[in-house]
Amino acid sequence: MDHRHDPVAAAPAAHPVLDADIAILDLSLRTTNVLRLNQLHTVRDLTRVPARKLFVLSRLGRNSLREIVESVNRQGLQLAE
Repeated sequence: MDHRHDPVAAAPAAHPVLDADIAILDLSLRTTNVLRLNQLHTVRDLTRVPARKLFVLSRLGRNSLREIVESVNRQGLQLAE
């Protein structure tokens, strides 16, 4: 049997920073605190939320949102659609 096309074997590895604390993103203290207050503690938590939903969080403005998007992108990731 040929296992080269096995979908399980071909699945990409999980991104190494997904389970890391959001502190690795080097966000401002204000932005980090708002995310934590909204139960977003890991990079995985953050990347599961679309930008439009982050924008409506209390005390999270355009600059904070831009900071989040840029930091997540630098890790080779993006926010949910």
